[in-house]
Amino acid sequence: MGFSWIPGRYVSLYSVLVLIALAGVGCGYRVASKNRIDAKFQSIAVQTFENETTTFEVEQIFTRALIQELATSSNLDIQNEPGSADLVLEGRITQVSVSPVAFGKTAFASTFVLSVSADVGLKNRRTGEIVFRNSRYLFRDQYVINVDVENFFSEENPALSRISQDFASSLVATMLEDF
Repeated sequence: MGFSWIPGRYVSLYSVLVLIALAGVGCGYRVASKNRIDAKFQSIAVQTFENETTTFEVEQIFTRALIQELATSSNLDIQNEPGSADLVLEGRITQVSVSPVAFGKTAFASTFVLSVSADVGLKNRRTGEIVFRNSRYLFRDQYVINVDVENFFSEENPALSRISQDFASSLVATMLEDF
């Protein structure tokens, strides 16, 4: 049986040939780890953020999220000690605020916006040069609470966790691409 190019026939063969041709072309995306910071530096130390707020352990939540994001999005070796790293990432959580944005049938708020502000700096340990700085990182997340007192569960901690992941993703992408 020979190949015939009658419309509708041998569509699967044509599809296979097109897929083979496209596979060699590439999609135009590149791996996030193929950037300038990975080419210049080999390692990074993430110091535990300082907490200038009254929110319990917010600095630990944000520091953990940054370490996890760096581990998955870069080729940098993450060091425990700043003295053994090429780069040192330092930061401060400067503000955590919760604001009501919607009210239920009663006078109690049912939806809140959680805002977290941070001051972040990345320095070259060998030269002391600040290679990245943002003193006004601001992230917000909205959450809803159950206003029924019997079934109340605070959603602030899960919201903090979500914000920390967004914060880490944004910060690492900015540092890796804008360096």
